[in-house]
Amino acid sequence: MSITWNSIWETHPDVFIVKEWKEYPEDKKRASRLPLQYAYFMGGETTLRVGIIASATINREEEFLLAGLLWGHRLSNGTKTVIYYVAPDFSTSFLTGLSKVGGIIDARAVYWREKLMPSLYPIPEKQLFSRVRYPMGEDRPNWKRWGESLNPVARQQLVTVNNFFSQLADRRVRTVVKNQTINIYWGNYEIAEVRKKGKKFELNSKVKWLKSSEQMQKWQKQGWVDASGSLNPEFSATILEILDYLESLQKAGQLRPHDHLALMLHNGEGALKMLWGSPWAWPWLPKDRSETAVLELEEWFYFQGNGQLSVVCPIFDKSLLRAARSILLASVLERSLLLVSAQDDQGNLLVWDGRVHWLTTPGKEEELRRSYSWLSDVSRFPIWTLPEDWQENGIDALNCQSNHFSQSLVQKGYL
Repeated sequence: MSITWNSIWETHPDVFIVKEWKEYPEDKKRASRLPLQYAYFMGGETTLRVGIIASATINREEEFLLAGLLWGHRLSNGTKTVIYYVAPDFSTSFLTGLSKVGGIIDARAVYWREKLMPSLYPIPEKQLFSRVRYPMGEDRPNWKRWGESLNPVARQQLVTVNNFFSQLADRRVRTVVKNQTINIYWGNYEIAEVRKKGKKFELNSKVKWLKSSEQMQKWQKQGWVDASGSLNPEFSATILEILDYLESLQKAGQLRPHDHLALMLHNGEGALKMLWGSPWAWPWLPKDRSETAVLELEEWFYFQGNGQLSVVCPIFDKSLLRAARSILLASVLERSLLLVSAQDDQGNLLVWDGRVHWLTTPGKEEELRRSYSWLSDVSRFPIWTLPEDWQENGIDALNCQSNHFSQSLVQKGYL
């Protein structure tokens, strides 16, 4: 669909703080590495730069958010800049995310309604700062509640399965309970699955991450509870062999960096425990497919300690895009009702301080720091870097790159 945006700006002279707009051409967009799917316009004078980023459709809001920030950064050259986001609709998290933008950029949102006149509707600033909380997701069942729909025999057999995997917790095995399945993991690697089949369940090893089809076939085993109330030995032995194999990969330094880090974060020892406490399992599931943010938030890492919930977001690649996405997801989290009843292992309420700790590798922090010039409160997103030798010697020597935050840690005796 071809849209003559300039004609729309001309028929709505009172929406923006300037009236004459110049479109940024395609060749310059490429040279500036701006996403080509959006339209960019510039206006204003030397002391105040003004820009528009417009799109008829928005597929990924984090890309739209980042593109507007990059456009504002391109225009500003250190000067205060106003950026208007123009689109048919915005999610609540996007509008809340805009409220976090500050520094040299003043971000504003404008609805575009193609078939209405007028077709542009500025969103009041107070709407960006709305503190209304909304429900999202549903409580994740535990093993007992998951088994309530099973027949009495299968329910007792499920207890045996639970006991087996619970005894492997010291080998860093963890379980993730969903509505129809219970998935067993070692770090990011799924090693087994319990799946409902009517009033019964099926238990199987899971090794889809293996590259060798021969090895995959060897370790693809079904599990069951025999008449004596024990798991069949073949399945138990296979699970132990899989763990031996994965642990050997870690010892040999053959895990992918993000898988190695996930293992450490799920384990939560050393500096992690001192800084943020013990790992806290994400306790909610999406109610339907539209709640993708619930699934994405589950990919972050959470810690509980002294009544506080701490949130950690690892960033290995596409640093600015991941940062933009984390701003939107943090907005989802803070506006939801999910954290109102968050509890620690003893049933005490947990309070989130609103921070999302960006955890990255050496060399990436400078790119992440670029986003600080776009944030109204940079203390909400502290940057942490892993030590150079973290894969060999662990992550105890975490380095906080945010001065305001590291100073508070020094005062508390953490650094």
